[in-house]
Amino acid sequence: MHKGIMPVEFDNGLRMLMFIVCTAACVLSIASCGGKKVVHNTIYTDDPEVIEIKKEYANILHIPKDSVKSISLYLNIEKWLAVRDSSISKLGSLNINFIQYLYFFNRKMRLPTSLEKLYVARKTYLFKNSDFLKEGDLVFFKENDRAVKEVGFYLENNIFVAADAGGNLNFYHLKDSITKFKLISNARIVRDDK
Repeated sequence: MHKGIMPVEFDNGLRMLMFIVCTAACVLSIASCGGKKVVHNTIYTDDPEVIEIKKEYANILHIPKDSVKSISLYLNIEKWLAVRDSSISKLGSLNINFIQYLYFFNRKMRLPTSLEKLYVARKTYLFKNSDFLKEGDLVFFKENDRAVKEVGFYLENNIFVAADAGGNLNFYHLKDSITKFKLISNARIVRDDK
């Protein structure tokens, strides 16, 4: 022992208090490491909003309720109408704005501001075979002999969502014809490394 330094003696009450404080600090630090992501994306929850979303999208996608996993994506789809209504004067083509909105909030990616630019963008990987579609891929349509006219966001089970001219959302099956539009290509958006 060094001279002048008195050893600290802890009574049982102080030891217990230190043990509780240290344990609480450890638990809080473990819970904060990615805890937000786990809670946000959990599919096993009693949250009434999540249960309702799972029921609604199970019905739309024609899959069992327990198979609905992309809760945050579906919550963002549901929030679109409020976003559209709050900034309607600033929005151009509501169809491309809806796709940009989903990519920004679900994939943290910015997309080109026009349908034509998106279709030919360096990050847009086009492919024909619909068997390779994955959630988040895009489906492009044309009208008669015109160039690309509409785009949809693929969900799963051959279902995609697209915004109409007024920004309202419609869910379609790939085998359905969208009025006068014809499917011309599918696309996967690859992340820019820059």
